[in-house]
Amino acid sequence: MKRKDFMKIGDVIPDYIKVMGIAGALVASKVCAAFDEAVGATIRKYVVSREFKGGKLFVSMNSSVARDAASKMKNQIIQSVNERLENSVLKEIIFR
Repeated sequence: MKRKDFMKIGDVIPDYIKVMGIAGALVASKVCAAFDEAVGATIRKYVVSREFKGGKLFVSMNSSVARDAASKMKNQIIQSVNERLENSVLKEIIFR
C-alpha cells in the first residue's frame, strides 16, 4: 500500500497543539521557566507558586523581603522574560 499524502511532523505538531487547546498552557509553562531563569536562584527559592493568565504573571512568595526586592526589579524581569521568549507575551508581574 502506497501512501501518497504524507506530512512532516514539524508541520503537524502546531496544528495538533491548536486542535487540542494546549497552546495557552505551553505559553504559560514557557513564561514560568523564563521567569525562573530571569530572577535567578536567590529570588527563586522564595517563590511558592506562579500562574500566568492574560499577559499577567502572578507570583506568590513566602518572604516579604524577597518580594520587595523582586518588586523593585519588576521592569527588568519583564524585559528579560520577553527577551528570552523572543515575544512580548508578559505585560505585568504581580507579586503576592
